[in-house]
Amino acid sequence: MEGEERPAETATSPVPPAAGAAGGNKTEGEREQVKLEANYMNGIAIGVFIVGGFTIPTSIVLNSGDYVFAVIFAPFCFVASFILHKAAKRSLKELDR
Repeated sequence: MEGEERPAETATSPVPPAAGAAGGNKTEGEREQVKLEANYMNGIAIGVFIVGGFTIPTSIVLNSGDYVFAVIFAPFCFVASFILHKAAKRSLKELDR
């Protein structure tokens, strides 16, 4: 009816509009592709953490006794792993757009 007022839509509306839904206008395939890319990057971060942070420094210390290089190399790999993990997490925020 013309004279009747309709309630305004609020941010707490139970049903979001299609364009505002998680992933925006992305197809299901595009959403899965973003998830796979983030998962791959996170896997690389885990590999860098384990191999570069533990395996290589342990091998260096046990074989050559060069503690200085191991002490420099391991924290570098820990930081690189953290940066890769944060980049993967940031790419998942693309799903909310």
